Amino acid sequence: MGGDREPGSRGRPGCRAAAVPLPHVWLPGTGGTVSAPLPRLGRDLRVLGWAFGQGVSEAGDQILAVALVFTAAQLAGPAVAGAVVACAFLPKAALTLLGGAVVDRTDARRVMLGSDLAQLLVLLAALTVLAVGAESVGLLVALALAYGVASAFYDPASFALPRQLRPVEDLTRVAGIRQLTLRAATIGGPPLGGLLVAGFGLAGALTADAVTFAVVGLVLLLLVRPRWPRKRATGGSVLGDLRGGLAYTWSTSRVRDLVLALAGLNVFIAPVTAVGLALRSTGEGWGAPALGVLLGSIGAAALAGTLVMVRWRVARPVLVALLALLGQAMAAFAVGFAPFAGVLAATIVIGLTAGVASPLLAGALQATVDDAYVARVGSVTSLADAALIPASVAGFGVLAGATSVAAACAVCGAGFLLQVLYSLSRRQVRKLRPGA
Repeated sequence: MGGDREPGSRGRPGCRAAAVPLPHVWLPGTGGTVSAPLPRLGRDLRVLGWAFGQGVSEAGDQILAVALVFTAAQLAGPAVAGAVVACAFLPKAALTLLGGAVVDRTDARRVMLGSDLAQLLVLLAALTVLAVGAESVGLLVALALAYGVASAFYDPASFALPRQLRPVEDLTRVAGIRQLTLRAATIGGPPLGGLLVAGFGLAGALTADAVTFAVVGLVLLLLVRPRWPRKRATGGSVLGDLRGGLAYTWSTSRVRDLVLALAGLNVFIAPVTAVGLALRSTGEGWGAPALGVLLGSIGAAALAGTLVMVRWRVARPVLVALLALLGQAMAAFAVGFAPFAGVLAATIVIGLTAGVASPLLAGALQATVDDAYVARVGSVTSLADAALIPASVAGFGVLAGATSVAAACAVCGAGFLLQVLYSLSRRQVRKLRPGA
């Protein structure tokens, strides 16, 4: 692990040996490329604009989620609130692979702009409906469906775009910057959404969400422009490219193993933090304030871990990430049986290791995948999260009810430990050095 140095000139032709490389930068409308200085990562407005847009977009999503669930619960009860949430996730799960195939055939930035504009128009239409009518379950369902469809295209495009902004050896740190903005949004977005709904109703929350989409669109238009083109998919059809993306992900061992590592990070740990901590807090009589402290410690530690990863360049990011996740697997065991102080220590470890490992693995995956498959591989990771996390959370609850919280946490910890050990046994993944 070295200091905060800028990359050398590897990975792009036409660069001279310097602290800041001179890549071939694609200039839209010129039909060619020119050598131009690449700004330091911390001053790169294209990357910072992209990451800022990700954070603003996530904050808007959090505001919308709170508004939809709260309003649905008020109008028709908890069952309908759950159905509204499902309406947001089902189209995303169903269409995300298609979204990745479309992005790999077209332009990632344009897909992001189109998705952003579509969601802004839907919100403006909903505000018009509210201005002349009343809140309804049908309106909430329409908003949730529109969000799910748009996200299925926006997310793969956002995953692919960094390959056109920075050299591959920078992508783990770029992923870290993105993680910082996302974590800030997930911390601040829900409380802001609650305040907006309480003070201004559904219309106020939708107005704020519309503002976030307008801001993201302006940032994409004015700041975030690709520096070089990305090789596109050349299959005979979108569906053929979709199948090709799945085949590539499965048959390319280093990509497959990285996807599995990222999936395990969420599938095995999400149930422990989402359900296990709540069950321990209620079962032990610690109360809601203690649960808040435990959950807050995860977020704070994750921010600290990500800050470290943004500051320092890691020579072997996957190895560092996997070693960190060994500690996270051990912490999952502790959540099930330790006293409060031990559980607090475990949640700090979980947050810190997540903050370290998540950007390292995500950035390594972005850097490793062939240019023409980046969005499709990103869509596979999104689908894994959308499909597997709800199932694992539900399974954790069933297992905890049938046995104990300690047993359920032990199963998750053991499963994650085995998955990490498998990844460490894969030499080509363990030794992976993006840009080398």
